[in-house]
Amino acid sequence: MIELNNVQVFQRSIEALNAFISEGNFRFSMDGLKFKALDPSQIVLVDYELKKSFFDKYEIEPTLVGIDLTELNKIMNRAQLADKLSIDLTDSEMQLVLDGDLKRAFKLPLIDLNDEEVKAPRYVFDAVVKINARMLKEALKDASLFSSSVVLKVSKGKFVIESGGVSGNLAINAKTKGISIESKAEVVSKYSLNFLQNIVKAADNESDITLELKSDTALKASYDIGSNKIQFYLAHMIL
Repeated sequence: MIELNNVQVFQRSIEALNAFISEGNFRFSMDGLKFKALDPSQIVLVDYELKKSFFDKYEIEPTLVGIDLTELNKIMNRAQLADKLSIDLTDSEMQLVLDGDLKRAFKLPLIDLNDEEVKAPRYVFDAVVKINARMLKEALKDASLFSSSVVLKVSKGKFVIESGGVSGNLAINAKTKGISIESKAEVVSKYSLNFLQNIVKAADNESDITLELKSDTALKASYDIGSNKIQFYLAHMIL
């Protein structure tokens, strides 16, 4: 049995995962709940962990269960602010109870999925950019005016976002307020704008997003949802 009073964090987490993954394996261990999966297009890898200490009660045997994340997301979207969440597992289903003004019990069938764990890539990145989430989201909205892709550059201590097409071009120079940059080499790399926007969507606007970059290499984007970190690896595009 798992119990959680802060249902909003779990709600946001499932929404962030479901932005890319429709079904995947939840790994319940002695340390907490882990989820790692590739999206069907193999463009984004999602890596997420809810530590045991995050839960108000965590008493569950280590196990691996396949879950339809789209259906789970629908259930979690029905959670109210004052609800408490409890989760239990049987051999065939996940049982979820939202207990607040109403007590609602849901049963979600388990699904049989490949149990091989996806391995996160190991890159030595050349630049680390920590940027305010609201600032990055607005910059990406601007970039979407002209293109479906975006070029990220780090050069001489500056972080630049570029997009362009037949209708126009845009270059955004991030100022020092709300951003920090560490780099050991210049970086130029291109990414899908739609995927990048979906990656940062669940980040709290006043929090920071960390981007780890290397030229012509997948980027790593990470931020906290509550006290738990979510990480994404986004494949690069050919410049």
